Amino acid sequence: MANTNIPQKILEAIIYIMALDDLQLSEGSGGVGTFKWQDWHWTEEESIFWHNMREIVAPLLEPYANKKTITTGQRNTIKITIKALREYAGYDVGGHRLMFKIIAHGEYSDWAVANIKLGTPLAKKSGHSKSDSTAMLQPSVTVRKNIFGEMQLQVKNPDTPTSLRLPAGMKFAKVYRYIGTEPAKSINDFTFCGNAYRGKLCVNFADVDLSSTVVLYAWYFARYESNKGELGARGAIVNAQIIYQYL
Repeated sequence: MANTNIPQKILEAIIYIMALDDLQLSEGSGGVGTFKWQDWHWTEEESIFWHNMREIVAPLLEPYANKKTITTGQRNTIKITIKALREYAGYDVGGHRLMFKIIAHGEYSDWAVANIKLGTPLAKKSGHSKSDSTAMLQPSVTVRKNIFGEMQLQVKNPDTPTSLRLPAGMKFAKVYRYIGTEPAKSINDFTFCGNAYRGKLCVNFADVDLSSTVVLYAWYFARYESNKGELGARGAIVNAQIIYQYL
């Protein structure tokens, strides 16, 4: 049995760690203020450990993908971090066995993101093809128009920048938003604001006091949902100042 479900390929492993971290920090069954990791019966220490590992490898995703910019030291950091996470979270006796906890207490969609088949209905399903995998797809969001009371967003697959079509096997490009004077402290602060249609989404600020003198910003990110209901890793976060009045 593999020590964990973390993919063997480094690039896939980094994105897997990021996607599972987003999921474990998402809202739990108890509503606002609760987290998925609590549903899985992870301890707070275990949740923090996984997130800390994500914080180490996430900034190295782009350098690793661009083989010309990654350094030997960065490569070693990635390998050491993934090895440590495998040993910490794996199935082996003596480890924290986080995957077993997801098997026991998670839902179908949790198992899918965690790439768990052992002891779940996913064991009877074939693996994903590249065209039906959310793991390697991170949609980008651009604020194309910013006017009084409204922003028009564009969502694209960076792998096909000239097309607004969804990648094969994807059902939605889901957009999430956070509004505030400072960046969000947690990914849990973001709320779903809509699915992009043909790569476009208009969002309004009907719930924001546009007469206020406080400068507010809107932050966005997107993630794909596959035809099987699996959520992929979130793309980069972008932001723009909310316009309060006509200039």
